[in-house]
Amino acid sequence: MRKKRSTPQKPKLTYRVNEQIRVPEVRVVFKDGSQQIMKTGEARKIADQEGLDLIEVQPTSQPPVCKMDNYGKLQYKLDKKEKDRKKKTKQTELKELRFHPNTDKHDFDFKAAHLEEFLRKGNRVRATVVFLGRSIIYKDKGFELIERLTERLSTVSNPEGQPRFEGKRLYVYFEPDKKKIEAFERQLAKRKREEENS
Repeated sequence: MRKKRSTPQKPKLTYRVNEQIRVPEVRVVFKDGSQQIMKTGEARKIADQEGLDLIEVQPTSQPPVCKMDNYGKLQYKLDKKEKDRKKKTKQTELKELRFHPNTDKHDFDFKAAHLEEFLRKGNRVRATVVFLGRSIIYKDKGFELIERLTERLSTVSNPEGQPRFEGKRLYVYFEPDKKKIEAFERQLAKRKREEENS
């Protein structure tokens, strides 16, 4: 089961340009860093003579701050920055794996390895112990399993709070720990090198 953590969307940055700027006067910041307050029409005329756009960059200032630039190029740069930002902020997914109180060692190791892998990739995980039928009488086995799992995943994560019951399900969340993961990866790489050299 996959659940995506919703991240609030940033509103896209838009600027008023040329005729869209309706205020009587603006503070113009020139390429050399100098500034001048002038009539908006006059500033538009200068920008037009230089083949540039008058772009309002700080509309809340008194008077609003504008600069002269190529609006198309500016928008392209901003879009590129936004794309790069999105690439860097990887979306976190919630991964879930289910166990039963009588899960055997092989199955436990197999599923624990999967959870470990999810955590190493930066995902949160939820481990759920499902009690079918009368197996609810073995609650202690469920807690033991969660304890073993917490110990197994302690090299790459931290549990989020205590295990909790919800009907006939016992569950716990694990949050990836960046420092632990880095140390774990270094350990793995070291072991691999030793195996190759032996």
